[in-house]
Amino acid sequence: MTPTPAPADLSDPFDTAGLRAATLAAWRDSPTRLAEDAAAESDLRQIGYRDRWFTELAANAADAATVTGEAGRLRVWTDGATVHVANTGAPLTIDGVRALTALRVSPKRAAPDQPGRAEVGRFGVGFRATSFADRVDVLSSSGSITFDRARTAGAVGDPDRPVPAQRLAWPVAGAPAPGYATEVVVHCADAAAAQALADRARGEAPDLLLELPALTEIAVDGEVLTRRTTAGRVVIETDGAASAEWLRSSAGGTHWLVPVDGDALRPLDGDVLRSPTPTQIPLSLPARLITDLLLTPDRRGLHPGADLAGAAAGYADLVALAPDDQRHLLVPAPAFGAGTEDAVLREAVLAVLTDAPWVPAASGPPRAPTRTWVVRGLTEPLAELLAEVIEPLAHPAVSDGAPARTLLRLGARELSLAEVADLLSGLDREASWWARLYAALDGVVTGREAADELGALTVPRNDGRLQRGARGLFLVDLPPGVDVHLDWIPVIDPAAYHPLLERLGLEHLTVSQVLDHPALRQRIDDAADPDELEEIADAVLQLVMAGESAPAVPGWLGALAVRADDGVDRPVDELLLPAGPLRAVLYDDAPLHTVDPAVVDAYGETALRRLGAGWGFTLLRENLPTAPDHDLDGEAQWWDGLEQPPETLVAVRDLDLVDPQHWPAALDLLAGDPDLAAALADPDGYTTWWLRRFVELEGTPLRGYRAPDDHTWRSLFPPLEHPAAAVLAPLLAGAGPDDAQDAERWLDALADPGRAVAPGVAARAHAALVAAYRAGRFRLDHVEPPAQLRTLSGDLSPEALVVDEPWWTPVVPPSVAVLVGTHPRARDAADFAALADVPLASEELSAQVVSSGRPLDSGGAFATALAAATGWDLTGPLVAHDELVVAVFDGDHERRHRVPRWRERSGVVHLDTEVPWTRP
Repeated sequence: MTPTPAPADLSDPFDTAGLRAATLAAWRDSPTRLAEDAAAESDLRQIGYRDRWFTELAANAADAATVTGEAGRLRVWTDGATVHVANTGAPLTIDGVRALTALRVSPKRAAPDQPGRAEVGRFGVGFRATSFADRVDVLSSSGSITFDRARTAGAVGDPDRPVPAQRLAWPVAGAPAPGYATEVVVHCADAAAAQALADRARGEAPDLLLELPALTEIAVDGEVLTRRTTAGRVVIETDGAASAEWLRSSAGGTHWLVPVDGDALRPLDGDVLRSPTPTQIPLSLPARLITDLLLTPDRRGLHPGADLAGAAAGYADLVALAPDDQRHLLVPAPAFGAGTEDAVLREAVLAVLTDAPWVPAASGPPRAPTRTWVVRGLTEPLAELLAEVIEPLAHPAVSDGAPARTLLRLGARELSLAEVADLLSGLDREASWWARLYAALDGVVTGREAADELGALTVPRNDGRLQRGARGLFLVDLPPGVDVHLDWIPVIDPAAYHPLLERLGLEHLTVSQVLDHPALRQRIDDAADPDELEEIADAVLQLVMAGESAPAVPGWLGALAVRADDGVDRPVDELLLPAGPLRAVLYDDAPLHTVDPAVVDAYGETALRRLGAGWGFTLLRENLPTAPDHDLDGEAQWWDGLEQPPETLVAVRDLDLVDPQHWPAALDLLAGDPDLAAALADPDGYTTWWLRRFVELEGTPLRGYRAPDDHTWRSLFPPLEHPAAAVLAPLLAGAGPDDAQDAERWLDALADPGRAVAPGVAARAHAALVAAYRAGRFRLDHVEPPAQLRTLSGDLSPEALVVDEPWWTPVVPPSVAVLVGTHPRARDAADFAALADVPLASEELSAQVVSSGRPLDSGGAFATALAAATGWDLTGPLVAHDELVVAVFDGDHERRHRVPRWRERSGVVHLDTEVPWTRP
């Protein structure tokens, strides 16, 4: 309801009549005073307090609530062309009325419960923010007054003269709305103007509830906004539902706030300083500052004596309230200040944040940035482990990306992975703890450089020592549950293993690689104490037992000693296994002992066999041997026959200890073991070399037999009647003789009258002898020439002739003709003739073409077709004969033969054109 002017006899509890009389007298006494007051009010309305009408009324309401100590409530509503603003708290006082009617006078006092703290501005100069209205009523439970520009002009007596609207007050009838102590009624030009003011009040209400703690409720046209405060948060509710939420910290009269959406910060990108209501001082901080700094009279600027930097004191508390991974959002980014005041405040805030303990730590309370170490990319599992060692470690939530960069900008120290490795050196922890550390580091080590930084990371060894760096350490791939102490190579404690260590240089070793490691050989060489050697033997045998199904065991490990049946420690490869079949084929007095049965029980026959103990025959294996120093029978002789040392020596041991009468059984043992059989298949290997030379069956060396299914030397060599003849084939006659002794054996077999050697087999054997000679397997002067040779007729002849050209074959009698291969060649014939010490046919006999012929075109169709059909060499002059006859002279004897072709020494080729095989 709009109040009406009070009648003349209305009570005047605030002595407004006296105040009006004094003011009017002053205006009359000083002709310029009226103009000055009007101008001053205009300045306050249009400059100092422009658009602050609701802010100032809310500040007055907050002061009223502060005086009474109650929770302040403010209500705004419209009634036609009027806007009503009602508040609880202390009612209007005579001092208040005097302040309202005066200029630049405020009755601010300290709040009764806060000594030294002034009110916001109760009934002070700020009320002039409503002077845009020609009439404003102030209705209070203690009395009501009105300000009316028209009545003021009437009192002055000059309706056309500008007058201030709020220098003269009159009593007015009316009371504030029920439940409120004071009600301000602003008369507007129309209802639209009134509604615009109410809408503006609605927009400012949420901020005012934050800025004026004395107010807890503002209702605008029925919409009720309230403020609810929880630990570290302020919630603005509209009609009972949360509409805005702020994170807040307070220190003295300073409050820092930042809006939040649930747990997500919504940092500001621009605001103004509020003391406590908005000023015109721009700020670029991500949080809102509400303080009680001294301001200029218009409340828009900072008083020169205000301590702006001191307002930064509580900023770190606000940052500490934010979620760990969002605190960096409240740290001012590098930028120029929005103004002088902003620059001062930004610098102060950064100074506070640099030294205040707000950074979340991996363990313990928050720390100041300058006392924090940052490991980029730190994860929760890694932080849990490192926090035990590196106390000032930042929490993972702030250890990467923008949070980490922010901390480093504020003075935190970045800790590299190399420094982490250094800090962990010598740390005494269980192996499983280190495994967890490596697993946690694996999530941080993403590149080659990062892996290189951890090159000095501590790694526990299985001997209890710690090693700097994984390089040079080994992990032995043992089956689960196997625990072997290896003291010749540095081995990681298996409980500490993680794949990350492989990226840092850790190497996997198989059992075979461990057994063949040079360090083991050195360890054995350096061990002088029998107890040490026993420990090494135990470890080696356990490895052999635990290793893959057939670990490669280097031959030199056979020298490792174990207990023998006579109680003496002997090299294991010099011992037989008690139950092995090898003993049955050896000499009775063979100098071999057996392994102590207790050793067999401890490690098993398989492990001892792999190490070299005799079961059947055993293999000696060595990579890149340098000399024949392996105590093998005849090894030096075999070695001398090689063109170059073998890359790998694989040899069957103890062949020379086999009793000759037991060789059939011994061959069974050799052929029945796949590893040994593989050694037999190497034609250049020691085993094949020895067996071919020194093993005889029924008086015949093995190389004097042929495989039963090999008919190449049928009738020349007998078949080997043995169940494993197919496996033993590499030990038999093969493709040719091995040496001079073998060559003599071949010649003897060819000259054996008891053998019916077919002419084709003999020709192949002659060619094989020539091939072996050319391969350097023997020298001619090392072979005794035979007394007779196998001829083309199959007979033996002491006067044989070696056919050295194919056209001599038809004219040399079969009873003396010797063929080398199926097609005689001059060089092959010459080499065999030298080997057998017999003449060549072309040297012993002479021949002459005695038939008449005619020249034949060598490029003609006949000659071309004949060369293609027979493969004959028809180069040189050609002569065609209807019947080609050659006279052969053997001393005084002449024989004539019709032949298909003949080549004279001059190169002329004669052809019989009527013989069927010469027709194309």
